[in-house]
Amino acid sequence: MSTVGRTRAEHAYLELRQRIIDMRLPPGAALDEEALMTELGVGRTPMREAVKRLESDRMLTVYPRRGTIIADVNIRDLKAISDARRVLEAFAARRAAELATDEDRQRLKECLRELAATAEESNRTSIHLDEQIHRTVYAVMRNSYVEATLIQYFSLSQRMWNFVLAGLAPITGHVREHEALLQAIIDGDADRAASLAEEHVTHFEGLVRSAL
Repeated sequence: MSTVGRTRAEHAYLELRQRIIDMRLPPGAALDEEALMTELGVGRTPMREAVKRLESDRMLTVYPRRGTIIADVNIRDLKAISDARRVLEAFAARRAAELATDEDRQRLKECLRELAATAEESNRTSIHLDEQIHRTVYAVMRNSYVEATLIQYFSLSQRMWNFVLAGLAPITGHVREHEALLQAIIDGDADRAASLAEEHVTHFEGLVRSAL
């Protein structure tokens, strides 16, 4: 495939993934590929590639002769995703604490400053900051294989946040749990960083479970 084709497939994938995460394409809805192809300016092959990737990401379910459906959000998936994230987020935090350079610590301190500047932000703003912090930790970890898997699971978790968002109290406090985690990584305290990352995922699971 040409570079242009790959770029269009990537564009379709990223756009559809974001719409699934933020609930513009809600769970259980049918995916209107023809309409989306027109809207996104992509052909059938890039759209098919995007759908295949999103099926692999467990965001879509493809039924032969029936069409493509946005995947459901349920308690069983919440537990499985949280179990996986507890292990991987703890690993990422531990490695970040062990490998952080002076430049990395400056990036982490910038995240701390942004956290300190937040008051009672909207839940959507809090979710965006939460993602920014996680992505920074993943980058400092320096393992692209684990990072790719974590991003997949984090995207599924974000989708769950958005699914229950209306029923949640402000989650600013949950996001501010990152203050201790970031400080542990900056201090090079790998054990504490890993423990705090695991606790953070457990707290996330409890909040979503209470709202599902």
